Amino acid sequence: MFQALHSDSITLHLINENNLSEVYALFQGFPDSQEMLDELFRNYLPRYEQGRRTNFGFYSLLGQELAGMTLLTVDSWEERTASTGADVFRHMRGRGVTPRSKPHLFYLAFELLGLNRVATGCLLSNISSRRSIEKTAGFQLEGIMRESGVNDAGEFEDEYLYAILRRDWLRLYDKTLVTVLE
Repeated sequence: MFQALHSDSITLHLINENNLSEVYALFQGFPDSQEMLDELFRNYLPRYEQGRRTNFGFYSLLGQELAGMTLLTVDSWEERTASTGADVFRHMRGRGVTPRSKPHLFYLAFELLGLNRVATGCLLSNISSRRSIEKTAGFQLEGIMRESGVNDAGEFEDEYLYAILRRDWLRLYDKTLVTVLE
């Protein structure tokens, strides 16, 4: 199994059971460390279904600086679908980390795992996430899912749904720009 994916000055390091204590230590000392650690333990740990890994969480470095986390979750091996998400430290926001990390995740999904579709979304009120998704080549707005998310106030809120297909990735991305680090 690979350890990291690198492209465009961003390296995504796979979070595993054997490096979790190192990742925990790496995430200390920031004003938003606790909320990022909460997200780490809630969403970014490895998960398995019928012996196959379904949750690929990464911590991301922009150059040598810790930026946040990004994720690819296989939703269905049979239907070859996945979803993606990201959490970025507040002081690293606005640097394009999330959209520039997507080629790494698309490479994982389409080249390494043989998937056909990767989806993502955001609450209608989350303007910065929407802008980030729309900066990512290949993601197409597919619709609005009514009251499918819960906002910070605990209220149901509609979400935008975006997706990219393998054929779009093949047309838009150069897979040779992603380096797999063992």
